This record gives sequence, C-alpha cells and structure tokens, in this order.
Amino acid sequence: MTSKQDFINRVNKLRKSGEWYTYEGDIEGKDVRLMGYGTWLKIFKVDDVDYSNCMECKVSEFKKDLETPFK
Repeated sequence: MTSKQDFINRVNKLRKSGEWYTYEGDIEGKDVRLMGYGTWLKIFKVDDVDYSNCMECKVSEFKKDLETPFK
C-alpha cells in the first residue's frame, strides 16, 4: 500500500514526462486507476468513482485533484 503523498509525488513526476501516463495501485486501501497527459486526468477512478478533471489546469489544481478522493 502506498501513501497518498507518495502517490501524488509519483503521478506529478509522470506528468512531467510530456507523454501519456498510467497508474494502477492501492493507495491507503483504495483501488486507484488513472490515465493522464500533463495535468489532464482523462481517467481517474478511485474505488470505481470517477474523479477525472478538465484539461490544462494549473499544477496546484492538479495536485488538489489527486488528493480529493482521499479526504
């Protein structure tokens, strides 16, 4: 199991690649799947609830979006 902060750091690092990225794993007991490009989370599901976001948001908003399902 990965912590919420480790997850956010890992996905933020993937974001910087400039390519499509994916992630699947257990974050603090929740099943997480995502596919994104830059700050756009085209698919972001946590325990089958959709948390996808809009395209081209600020990095600060992107990080908040990643944290939202774990509050």
